[in-house]
Amino acid sequence: MNSSQLPLHHLPPQALQLHQIPPGLQSLDELSPQANDAFFQHRYAQQLHAQAQAQAQTANPHALHFHGLPQNPQPPFEGFAGGYARFDMNTPNPPQPAPQHHIQAPPPPPRVQAAAHIRRPLPQLQELEHRSSFVHTREQPVLQEPAADVDVAPVQNHGQIEGLRLIANPPDLDAWREKLFHVDDTITLTEEEFQTYFPHVDNVYSHRSTQRHKRRRFVSHYWDCRLKGRPPGTKKSTDPEKKKRKRVARERDLCDVKIKITEYFDGAELTEQTGLQPPAETHTAFDASGSGSQFFGQTHGGMSWPVTPTLNANGQPKKFYTLQRVNGNGGNGKGDGVAGPHKHTLEDSDRVKKNSVQRWLMKNEREKKRAQGGDPTKKTYYKKATGNALVTVKNRSKEEDLKLFGSCFCPFVQRVWISLEHKKIPYQYIEVDPYKKPQSLLDVNPRGLVPALRHGPTWSTHESTVIMEYLEDLQAGPALLPPHPQIRATCRLWTDHVNRHIVPGFYRLIQAQEPHDQIKHAEELREQLGKLVDAADPVGPFFLGQDFGFVDAQIAPWVVRLRKVLGPYRGWPEPEEGSRWGAWVDAIEREPSVRATTSDDQLYLDSYERYAENRPGTSEVANAVNAGRGLP
Repeated sequence: MNSSQLPLHHLPPQALQLHQIPPGLQSLDELSPQANDAFFQHRYAQQLHAQAQAQAQTANPHALHFHGLPQNPQPPFEGFAGGYARFDMNTPNPPQPAPQHHIQAPPPPPRVQAAAHIRRPLPQLQELEHRSSFVHTREQPVLQEPAADVDVAPVQNHGQIEGLRLIANPPDLDAWREKLFHVDDTITLTEEEFQTYFPHVDNVYSHRSTQRHKRRRFVSHYWDCRLKGRPPGTKKSTDPEKKKRKRVARERDLCDVKIKITEYFDGAELTEQTGLQPPAETHTAFDASGSGSQFFGQTHGGMSWPVTPTLNANGQPKKFYTLQRVNGNGGNGKGDGVAGPHKHTLEDSDRVKKNSVQRWLMKNEREKKRAQGGDPTKKTYYKKATGNALVTVKNRSKEEDLKLFGSCFCPFVQRVWISLEHKKIPYQYIEVDPYKKPQSLLDVNPRGLVPALRHGPTWSTHESTVIMEYLEDLQAGPALLPPHPQIRATCRLWTDHVNRHIVPGFYRLIQAQEPHDQIKHAEELREQLGKLVDAADPVGPFFLGQDFGFVDAQIAPWVVRLRKVLGPYRGWPEPEEGSRWGAWVDAIEREPSVRATTSDDQLYLDSYERYAENRPGTSEVANAVNAGRGLP
């Protein structure tokens, strides 16, 4: 392609000065902004029409033949409803001869025939200042989402509205949901905006009817607020053999809002029926507030220039939609015919039914779990405490300055939880799913691991032993570390022994699949526990004697799991009666802070099944043990 064939918007700025204005064609710089339609549709078309009549007499044999020329990279030229041929600022080469696709009624025959006989290159125009503000390409993507988060399959049961897309998190989603929920004024949406955002509020409304105009193409869809309710569509079955659904009828007439969604098949139809200009499509995210938006072909400076309407993926002109409230039956409580707002909040609608995007995400999540887990009967970790731990969760749900982010099945969380309960420090327990890594957890611990502690508006820390040391430094409640420096150092030494040898030994044993490996790891774990017992106070029952201390809190969660997990899965024996180890285990299990943070046996049995089967991706701890590394 030589320089004469380059599209105008690809030419260097210096080359633009070489383009001369043809004789008789007024410079665009001298036109007023209001003259644009007259210039492009009337004056220029008349000039071409006059030239066409002169050319017809000479019978130019090359008027309709472009064989051998490079293929025009732009889509075929399409006629407009007014009958005049607007030219595309992005298309310097002549359009290929092709059948005219008319959006509405065909233009008057004389003008069409004149245009058909004059397929010739359009004259180059002198470049305007600020060209980038009104020149648009034919396809301008509005949203760019990862393919995994977008489903372009049509959403069903939407009153003949097709092409709705399921996009998990489009730009400004909350603002758009509020706007489409309230519908305070008539809202005009592009095809992309409607297809993207309406599925996020389709739970608010229920389709009632669709009406097509007798002589026009636009379609009106009427939707009621779902909380208005309606009688059931079918009578209850009297067949005693048929299984009856368990359902509860929702109270009716809880809201009177009704909206009308009008579907226009191009911008010209929208303007003709409503007097509104089609909203522009920009590369930036949608502006839910409506501020800063551009109309079709209008620049920020107020200059208005006609722009060729963009086409959708099927090559058809893009649609536009308007939404407006049309109840007007006293729904605002005044009986004045003014369409009143909803009598409830958006959150109330979300509680009644989930929108299409949420249902799609939940379906994908279920399919993902089914694909990963294989057998749906396999047990997984609990997301809610049971037994005594559940009572403690409820008692510690009140807002507090000190917040513990934890998971009920995690032993590392339980050792911090035990410390807080032992010290009776006011705190708030927040149950999170560490495998989902919610943002609230990532704000406290960027690694997304539990336990994590937030104290005050901004300060936070993580790692169970670090948190326990911090709680000791607060000097609030009964101390777990003794005041004597040497004894405190001894406690820290044996705490390190627990974390280096006993905890990894527990996971090596529960994850071992071969019998000889299980026997080997069981002997290693028994040996490491024996070293800890030998270092403890000979009388006990706790590590330092009569009082529950720091080392006891460190090992307590795994003592609980020896009986509840290793016993059923690996045959770990009960402690011998009268032994020092037996007295220690007994004292730990009776300790009030341990009992208050321990769930029922079934929670541990189900949550550790994946460890006992050594399933792939069980946890970072399991991965580290399988790889022979230290704890993460």
